[in-house]
Amino acid sequence: MTDGVTDGVGEAPDTAVPVVGWRVWRLGGDRTGPELVSPAVTAGWPARTAMTAACRRGCPSAPAWDCGCGLYATTTLDLLLPSFTDAGAVLGCVALWGRVVEADRGWRAEHAYPLLALAPRPDAVAQALERSLTEQALERYLSRGALRVQRVRLLARLRSSARPDADVVHALGTRYGVPAHLVGGALPSVPDAVVARRAEAVRDEAARGLAARRLGDAHARRRFDRAVEDLVAALGRRADPGSPISA
Repeated sequence: MTDGVTDGVGEAPDTAVPVVGWRVWRLGGDRTGPELVSPAVTAGWPARTAMTAACRRGCPSAPAWDCGCGLYATTTLDLLLPSFTDAGAVLGCVALWGRVVEADRGWRAEHAYPLLALAPRPDAVAQALERSLTEQALERYLSRGALRVQRVRLLARLRSSARPDADVVHALGTRYGVPAHLVGGALPSVPDAVVARRAEAVRDEAARGLAARRLGDAHARRRFDRAVEDLVAALGRRADPGSPISA
């Protein structure tokens, strides 16, 4: 993912200890299975090895201070949830290291690797599409007959899009060696208090236990898995607001 926007070049600080943020990928695939793909620039993320940034504007060391190049991640979910219900979207935690440029709401980094993948269930994507196709919004421009045709066309396009099912998500997690889950629900554009707290807990545990998990520490792995499961449950509650869940 590289988005050079200026011709200036500057040195970013080198970070030996990874920072952890949130980002969105698109679901792609190749001959070896499902693949995470950068949404802004069509570039597949390699499995079991670091993704490394490169600048399309020619910066010798991406990311540079005064360029937009680098691998992006945000500090919180609120910037990403609106795009999470798009067909083929994958939300996740990512570790960033090497040269890292800090911004107001996140970072641009030289190296990155996914730590977690969350994909919306197909029914959640359909719900989001239906919300965007209300008769009140479209009747200004379309007759009722045309409205029905438009819905049929858009739903057909949705069915032809990459939509991960349980088997695909499992294969994605296996390929990258990370937890991977399907998430249901009509997600909000801004997380509620429970989702925000649990997302922060996932990011904290992802960063704190990263070294231990890489060394095979089972306790660190279980702590991270529990934090992820709590977040998935909180996100799933959006599908069934009546389901009990503790804060």
